[in-house]
Amino acid sequence: MLITTYNIQYTRGQDDRYDLERIVDTVKDSDIIALQEVENYWDRSGNISQSDAIARLLPDHYFVWGPTVDVLKVSDVEGKRPTEYKRRQFGNMILSRYPILSTRNHMYPKFTAPGPHTIQRGAIEALIQTPSGPVRFYSTHLDHLASRHRMVQLQELVKVSNRAFEDGPAIGGREIVPSWREEPALPDMPREAILLGDFNFEPTSPEYEWICGAVNQWHGRLPDASGFVDAYVAAGGAEDEGHTLYRDIAAKAGIRIDYCFVPAWLSSRISKCWVDEQATGSDHQPLQVEIDL
Repeated sequence: MLITTYNIQYTRGQDDRYDLERIVDTVKDSDIIALQEVENYWDRSGNISQSDAIARLLPDHYFVWGPTVDVLKVSDVEGKRPTEYKRRQFGNMILSRYPILSTRNHMYPKFTAPGPHTIQRGAIEALIQTPSGPVRFYSTHLDHLASRHRMVQLQELVKVSNRAFEDGPAIGGREIVPSWREEPALPDMPREAILLGDFNFEPTSPEYEWICGAVNQWHGRLPDASGFVDAYVAAGGAEDEGHTLYRDIAAKAGIRIDYCFVPAWLSSRISKCWVDEQATGSDHQPLQVEIDL
């Protein structure tokens, strides 16, 4: 199975062109696709629904879309009926060749500083029926301003993931009232979860240590047996390699802030993980993972 996570920067490429087809061409061969910074009805990207357009261009994929920012487009209201205006939306998306059985959109605590630009952050959850059974996938985008903010959001994401089995599926219970019996009951939420997205922290950060474990001078990184590991490292990569955001592309001066985190016990099933350095459709580079699921 090929998994790709990609912050598409609302399709603004490294040449400053907005090109949605270029993004789709980059990810089209993937079985599971996690996208961040997808937006609907913003002037800068052509006033289209990017989530709908991406779905149309990938007709062999199921999809779910989770806006974390959803605001009234004031310039679109004057002279129109309430049913005619559009809303500006911005958020995360998951596409899958396999059926997406259910989805939930999770919001993180919101942080606002007096001056810098801040937005609501969150994660979209997709319960996907993979060939080996249901697996939960999350596409997320953490705060860009402060480690303290990201730590709270990361802990919330892991809490959501850990609580999923207890919470149950979006529609739970076996004794379904007749008016809700249009579909069979959803399966129990699996314990397996894969976290994908733009986490906005580097492997040297306290956030990375919190999710992947501390470093021991003799034994290296010490992940929690019941926690998550970095797929790039599990596949044999070094923590200081695999840059997904370049400050200077020509000089190859970059950082790694986009990740696939998998349960520690699944790490042996990762056969390959790499960064697509040829993609130019965003300020980020896609991260791709081959895993046996």
